[in-house]
Amino acid sequence: MKKAYLIYENKEAQKNHGFIEMFQQTGIEKGIDFSFVSKTDYQTFSEKINPDFVLNRTRDPEVSRWYEERNIPVYHNSRLVELANHKYKMMTYFQEHLPEKILNEKWCPATVFLTVPAQMGNISNIGNAEIIKCAADHIGAVIPEQMRHGVIKSVSGHGGSEVFLVEAQEEWRDILAGREVVIQEKIECQSRDLRVYVLAGEIYCAMLRKGKKDFRSNFSLGGGVREMGLTLAQREYIDCFIKCLPDCFDGMYSIDFLPLPDGRLIFDEVEEMVGCRMLYQYTEHDIVKDYVTYLFGKW
Repeated sequence: MKKAYLIYENKEAQKNHGFIEMFQQTGIEKGIDFSFVSKTDYQTFSEKINPDFVLNRTRDPEVSRWYEERNIPVYHNSRLVELANHKYKMMTYFQEHLPEKILNEKWCPATVFLTVPAQMGNISNIGNAEIIKCAADHIGAVIPEQMRHGVIKSVSGHGGSEVFLVEAQEEWRDILAGREVVIQEKIECQSRDLRVYVLAGEIYCAMLRKGKKDFRSNFSLGGGVREMGLTLAQREYIDCFIKCLPDCFDGMYSIDFLPLPDGRLIFDEVEEMVGCRMLYQYTEHDIVKDYVTYLFGKW
């Protein structure tokens, strides 16, 4: 039987214990022994028994890098983990690697990267425009007018928990003080987004999510969801993004897009440690079984 590790932060492991058990049960059926390994113990644990491969579910590129240096296959590799867990780095990477036919059209929201001043948490009675100007002046950035009524996100947030309307200052000023953020224009997409699951370098399925009484569409925040068929043009468009990540063809992640009324897609972010609850709740797909089957055949 092949040996594999599932590495999680302890808090994330508690939240995802059912997901871990799915990997372990499916692994037994397919001939892979998946062991849960806490991030705090992965180095000492791995020195005892070298696994055939590792699934790094920590969002920490250093964990992946540690295994890469020892020639142990790890998913995801350190490049994808680092890029996908920093929204601006991922966007910059795509800007440098997408084909011209994508870049010549609008493919992402207008975006500015900056660090919110740490002291702003202690400032009172200051308007949104002054906060943004203060942050922008700090790095010499210019904030276009459309972003002043846009969206502000921490670069490392997940599940919509650190995404706010710029105008909702009272909601984000203390949370994001001192943090790296992106400020983006708000794309009018009727509080919807399209999560495209990618498995082994191929489109696996696409789920359309719609927010309920919230501009955010995240499933974890109570948004509605359904599987969505893709047109040939949409598939070809999405494939351009997938092909920009050639070292990540063996992984399981998602690329999120904002759908426009005319069917065009605007890139939002890559979710490297993607959740799969909506697939099991609303579709017949068994992505864990399909992923484990793929990994068994590869290793």
